[in-house]
Amino acid sequence: MDPEECIDCGACEPECPVEAIFEEDEVPDEWSKYIPLNYKFFGQEAP
Repeated sequence: MDPEECIDCGACEPECPVEAIFEEDEVPDEWSKYIPLNYKFFGQEAP
């Protein structure tokens, strides 16, 4: 998901069949390294 288009409504979280969607501040530590990669994928700078 494009991090700039996300409005943090949480509607997508229960729809994910593998429970892999989190609000940015609730991403488990072992997956937090992917936050900057997600921004980079969409051509944006991580906060």
